[in-house]
Amino acid sequence: MIGVAAAVVVAAAGSTLIYWNLPQTKVERKLDKAAEYMEAMDYVQAQTAYEEALEIDQTSIRAYRGLADDYIAQNNQAQAEETLKQGYEVTGSEILLQNYCATILNGVVEEINAAAADISTIGRCLDVLEQMPENTDALSLLKSCGDLILVQQEKSTVLLDGLDGTGSFDAYEEIMNRLFALAESSETDYSAIIEKYAVMNADEIYLSLAHADAYREILTKAGACGVAAADELLACLDKQAQMSAYFAPMFADFEAENYEAAKSFIITEEYEAIRDAFINETMEYWYGNTYIPVTKEAIVFLQTENGWMFSFVEDDTVAPPTGTIRVLGQKMRDLGVQRSAIEYVPAYDPEQYYPHTEYEIVYWNTMVSGIATDNTNVVSRMNYRFAEKIYKTNGMEANMIYDWGGSNEKRQKE
Repeated sequence: MIGVAAAVVVAAAGSTLIYWNLPQTKVERKLDKAAEYMEAMDYVQAQTAYEEALEIDQTSIRAYRGLADDYIAQNNQAQAEETLKQGYEVTGSEILLQNYCATILNGVVEEINAAAADISTIGRCLDVLEQMPENTDALSLLKSCGDLILVQQEKSTVLLDGLDGTGSFDAYEEIMNRLFALAESSETDYSAIIEKYAVMNADEIYLSLAHADAYREILTKAGACGVAAADELLACLDKQAQMSAYFAPMFADFEAENYEAAKSFIITEEYEAIRDAFINETMEYWYGNTYIPVTKEAIVFLQTENGWMFSFVEDDTVAPPTGTIRVLGQKMRDLGVQRSAIEYVPAYDPEQYYPHTEYEIVYWNTMVSGIATDNTNVVSRMNYRFAEKIYKTNGMEANMIYDWGGSNEKRQKE
């Protein structure tokens, strides 16, 4: 009988040993130990215990959740999100997916509250929506981010490269493409959000012309999603492209210091039509008055009482000044004849502004030269004026050549 009893004891001990070494049992022991470390706020030891648990069982939902909580306690938001995402991909657990989305959105809220949100914050909202398209919290935060991140003080510069050439347009374009993909694949109506992101809720939207074609494509897709306001911005871009192409030859001449080319340019019907459209306030989509700049670097869309318009950006704190052409769009008659004028500002370094040189070519009525053949009207003597203006810290020096190109270039009755 004694031998039998001993056998039973040995068998019991063996089963205990087997149970103790089962993978699930080892995992539970690691997780319990990790929980103890978490309670003691020993987050480094807890992280090790959770990682060891996952080495034993890669499908442990509890280990993924615990490790994510540990990373949050260590202020490692990104690693917490990555852990939950990996756990969902391995296990397919809806619990981990919900935890993943909740962790992301909690991080987004923290960034917003800390005034630390940027364009990457928008991408994190989309991370959630791409997993859970109907997530109302993510949709709400995405709407809020459209105003908080894309617009500051009623201006949006997300489409504008910095003076050092860097910018966030590529990130913006990626966000828009993800939004369009969500709108196409989801039953949720994304048109209001797409409008908020494609046509920012701002009085001024700055755009580097290097991105004009890409932004045109975004606006075209937005229009297809029902964003009516996109059409006005597209009309502005069409007008900008037309004007940029028209002035391109003059930029080439001015940059080659061929200022005499302006003589024929400023008396063409097309140039005079542009001038008169500004004078008569009939110019469509292109905004300006007096001396209207044309540049190659950037434009700004302006929300006016007449809808969206644009102007070329001349501000050297916004875009690098590589050359500016200015159209005289002001009513300025000399003995009844409207002047036609153009100015050119060569590229300059804003940090070393002085001496600053500008050039002006004017076609104007210089004098009354006689009586017309019908003895009723005087004859206008039309000539060119060329001026080189050099601005210095103590004033401006002007070098003038009157009647440049010869006197009486054109005869015109009043």
